[in-house]
Amino acid sequence: MPGKSRQTVHAASPLLTRWTPGPARAIVTPSARRGSVHRGRYVRSILLFIVLSGFWLLLSGQFESSFLVGSGVISSALAVYCCHRLGLIGDIYQPIESIPGFLLYLPWLIFQIVVASLDVTRRSWSPRSSIQPRLVKVPHDIEHPLAQTLLANSITLTPGTVTVDVSDDHLLVHALTESAEKGVLDGSMVRRISKMIPDSDDDPGTGEVSSV
Repeated sequence: MPGKSRQTVHAASPLLTRWTPGPARAIVTPSARRGSVHRGRYVRSILLFIVLSGFWLLLSGQFESSFLVGSGVISSALAVYCCHRLGLIGDIYQPIESIPGFLLYLPWLIFQIVVASLDVTRRSWSPRSSIQPRLVKVPHDIEHPLAQTLLANSITLTPGTVTVDVSDDHLLVHALTESAEKGVLDGSMVRRISKMIPDSDDDPGTGEVSSV
């Protein structure tokens, strides 16, 4: 028996030598993780509903009409429901941490829209025709789908440029003038959006972080 006990201690000793003290880690069960994901989806759904309803009221400008207000509420709720059904609620589609960056990006975008509007107006009323339409490939290294959508819509909102097609590594843009072409090729819009919405490793279908 003594020899057997020594053999047991000797066999277990490598396991003891591998153990190193460290900070305690909380064990997250799959059910608790799923509950956290569901709670996050509900919070994002409520925020999305509030943003859509506020945007509707801002565009309509009719706060006294119960019909318009009710239509906006119903339309916003329907849009959120469709996002739920399509699996479009999650970190990858509603990165809440990017809201401060978006609030800084919006004034810059509005300024670019005003400048481009004045330029297009001046060229349209000019006696000499300075409008030279062309298709331009705008390269980018953005992988986040929301960031790609924001980039394409920002270019379309800017007068003189319209996003025609979206690819993984470039956008196909219709530009009215050479200056509009230079504006989309300078990379300023791509850099701002890349910093605002960094690439995410989340699973678009579940909103959970994928593990290797």
